[in-house]
Amino acid sequence: MIISPMPLRLSRLVRRWLTATLCAAALQSPAGAQNSPTAENATPAWTPVGWSGGGYYFSAAFHPTRDGVLFLGMDVAGVAKSTDHGKTFRVVNKGLVDYGMYSLAVDVKNPDIAYAGTEGGLHKSTDGGESWRFIPRTGKKDLHITSERNKSIRSVAPDPSDGNIVYAASPGGKIYKSTDGAATWRVVYQKGAEPADDFGGLRVQYGKVNGAYFGGVWLSFQPPAGATQPTGLGLRLKGDGTSPEQAYLSVRTRDGLIYRTRNIAELFADATPRDVVFAAQDFSLDPEVAKKSPEKAAAAPKQPDLAALVRMDLSRVSKPDEASVLQLGRLFFVAKGADGKTGQHVARDFDADKRAQTYGNIRLGNRQPDGGVAYSVVVSTKNPKLVLAGTDYAGLLLSEDKGETWRVLPTPPKALHAAFDPSNPDIIYGTFGADGVHKSVDRGATWTKIVNGMSAKFSAREIVVSPANPQELGVIGADGWNGGFYYSVDGGATWTRSAKIKADYVANPTLPKDGALANLSVPTNLTINPRNPKELYISANWRPAYSADGGRSWEERVAGADITVQTDIRFSGDRVYVSAMDEGTLMSEDQGKTWKALWPIKYDRELSGHNWRLAVTNINGVDRIIATSSPWDGKNTQQVIISEDGGKTFKVTTEGLPTYRITANTMWDRGYPRALAVDPLNPRIVYLGIDGDPTDGKQGGGIFKSTDGGYTWKQLPNQPGSRRVYYGLAIDPTNPRRIIWGASGKGGGVYVSEDGGDSWTHTLKQDAWIFNVHATADGELYVGGKDLWRSADQGKTWKKLTSLTGRSVVGIEVDPRDPKTIWISAVTWDGSSNGDVYKSTDGGATWTDFTGDLMHRKPQLLRFNPKTNELWSGQTMLHKLRQ
Repeated sequence: MIISPMPLRLSRLVRRWLTATLCAAALQSPAGAQNSPTAENATPAWTPVGWSGGGYYFSAAFHPTRDGVLFLGMDVAGVAKSTDHGKTFRVVNKGLVDYGMYSLAVDVKNPDIAYAGTEGGLHKSTDGGESWRFIPRTGKKDLHITSERNKSIRSVAPDPSDGNIVYAASPGGKIYKSTDGAATWRVVYQKGAEPADDFGGLRVQYGKVNGAYFGGVWLSFQPPAGATQPTGLGLRLKGDGTSPEQAYLSVRTRDGLIYRTRNIAELFADATPRDVVFAAQDFSLDPEVAKKSPEKAAAAPKQPDLAALVRMDLSRVSKPDEASVLQLGRLFFVAKGADGKTGQHVARDFDADKRAQTYGNIRLGNRQPDGGVAYSVVVSTKNPKLVLAGTDYAGLLLSEDKGETWRVLPTPPKALHAAFDPSNPDIIYGTFGADGVHKSVDRGATWTKIVNGMSAKFSAREIVVSPANPQELGVIGADGWNGGFYYSVDGGATWTRSAKIKADYVANPTLPKDGALANLSVPTNLTINPRNPKELYISANWRPAYSADGGRSWEERVAGADITVQTDIRFSGDRVYVSAMDEGTLMSEDQGKTWKALWPIKYDRELSGHNWRLAVTNINGVDRIIATSSPWDGKNTQQVIISEDGGKTFKVTTEGLPTYRITANTMWDRGYPRALAVDPLNPRIVYLGIDGDPTDGKQGGGIFKSTDGGYTWKQLPNQPGSRRVYYGLAIDPTNPRRIIWGASGKGGGVYVSEDGGDSWTHTLKQDAWIFNVHATADGELYVGGKDLWRSADQGKTWKKLTSLTGRSVVGIEVDPRDPKTIWISAVTWDGSSNGDVYKSTDGGATWTDFTGDLMHRKPQLLRFNPKTNELWSGQTMLHKLRQ
């Protein structure tokens, strides 16, 4: 059959892969933006005001020569630096092109040089981590010298004797080496490097290229001159010993008829070079021809005229992640020649001409190894000629000549990390996940499993050896979400568990009822201070931990390392309320100096998870709070939390809301209650937006209305043309019957209702990706999508105020005292640092770059507090700036 050529909890990261349509990389300012900031706003200085903890910290590294200096990597927020042993951190993201930070390393010989491995590639600092420079060609689409979630543990290692030599372990499975301080790289080891193959020809790899189940190679040809009365079409080929599900050879004649063979998957099974010839009777009319044109099929010959062939397709159908390879030497006809003798007449010699077309899950040319994963690379401080690499395909690899040659050690196949004894590099320790910890005393020749005292369910991740006493070891790992740290004082013969943390509920106010001693949750890196080996630090989910006594006791140290993904900011008097993914809703009474968790205050299956949107209404001096919520694990997928007393107590309601997980036409992996608006004249009337379409008789998302302050809900009987909503819901303060809805995708744009949601008019169609809606006090409307749009006539007509490329306007705020002052954020939907904040003081006619020193350049939230004259920004990291 011929087939014609043609995004902590996982949900924290879902915005990384929202849609390729929104992830273009162009960097342009809004139309009319000044080329340089005005003097007044030359360098806007933002103040961090968020709390810390509550997210995933994936990497950590003590400075090898500067006592007390510690780097901490965050999954969505870049890198933080401490100079006081982790007591306080500050974010140091200047120059980063990506915020997913999964590996950190510092050069021993050059203490100002540090390396930061992100999902976007490798970065280098030459000023002690104060700023960073992206190293060219290290991105995923190039050398793939990146650091990635669950694929990188210690992926960068400078040589301790020569800082010009740097090693890198790639998530793609390769080991790289640089001899010029990471400027250039070469591969020194990779999985499955093939020996030379004298067969030659065209190599065709089916599978393991993309997610398609099918793939094929095709080419046009003519029977060679002199080949008369052909009796067969032949291929010289060689398989690879695999057994795909299906494979077919299809041919097309000059009059457009298509014929194909039976399933010939056995071609792949034979790895010896051979000629395979197909006679006319080996083909039958393609079933698709009969389906599409029964009359044409009825009149067609049952077998093809081989002399009339003009094209062939060789296709495979199998699982996308299973690879099969055919090598094609030549295409030929079996026919009589001018001398009347039957022989081979070559139509294409693939040694001389490798041109061919492809479709589906296929790759042509020399082998590109599947790679597997290389998690870590480690260099011996005692003998820097010795280098270890941990992989998921060959276990531990050892080089004894600075990475030039390697040998596979007899270890379990999945090696996450390893460590040399600092005084005797013949002694090696390795962590092997569920296979535990192993030790070798003969430079890797033999190994002994050393898990005495460890839980049988413990999955070992990383190990350290004290440079002061090599008998003292520390290892981290986990059993599910339960983290573990074990220490040994006898070279690994026995182990003692220590996994309780003295929580810091000032720096990290989340889940305060967990108690003074919290549990360690999923550690990711373990680093030891070479200047004081009793000092250890663990990066981990929720609460990173510090020990001053070799791991016997732990305390949370994370102040200043804000990793929270905020979803809304609201003000009431002196109070600030913030909702967040994973962490619930918090409140500050001192403008962000300290924070208090309102809910949840301990892990609660029916409550713990994401809070999305807030509405705060002060009634007779008391704040009434509504928050929308999606628990991680609870039975309710959509719920509303209501407090009538400023957060002291609260109730959860689901009445009238969908009770199932909505997945059709959603912004992310599922529908979420991300849009909320309260009638400014009647706080009992509330509108709620959930993204997702109805399916199989289920109600889906869309707009829901409550007339009792949010306790019960009804889905509006008439919905806008698209329900794919992000933050796009607002009520016109000048006419609360006017509802504005912004949606995305098919049917996207802006919908306006003049009758409280009974009917809708699609008023903005030019921009089908609308993410936010803002209504000012005087009734002007602003919406953010691929650009910023304004309507001065209740949404009837719209004017575009920006000209962006590859970014989306999400954050929108207007100064309530001066409606000509507007702030917007322009962002991308990946993990990169591609984003900016802009300010206009003339109603959007001109714009000034207002990003300043924001350490996370792509806030999706902008809220102005007129009482304090401060602009707040949030989405990842919370900041404020006095105007």
